[in-house]
Amino acid sequence: MKREELELFLGNKGYSLGFLERSLDRTFVAWMILSKRKPNARVLSLLEPGEEPEYVREQELYSERPYQVQRIEYRRNHPIDIEQSVDDDALLREVHYFGTLEEVEAYVTDLATR
Repeated sequence: MKREELELFLGNKGYSLGFLERSLDRTFVAWMILSKRKPNARVLSLLEPGEEPEYVREQELYSERPYQVQRIEYRRNHPIDIEQSVDDDALLREVHYFGTLEEVEAYVTDLATR
């Protein structure tokens, strides 16, 4: 997939892409999910200065680093539904944010060489 197609898929259509990671330990399943987060300008415009500072910080993060990479790893014999509450002992979850697709590519390349 070309970078322009990826940007269209993530940014304009609002989809996420999931990739199954190879794991040396077959007892685990690992997924990498790539999304592009957008700040909610409408909600931000309705807030008074100083109101909901945590929400505003989160939206600023999406503006500065819109690409979100989630790494999710769980035991193969304990399937999960990521939409539901999950026991943290059964799950490894990392969330990283990047400013560009080039930064995402560098991160994924670094993971592949470990």
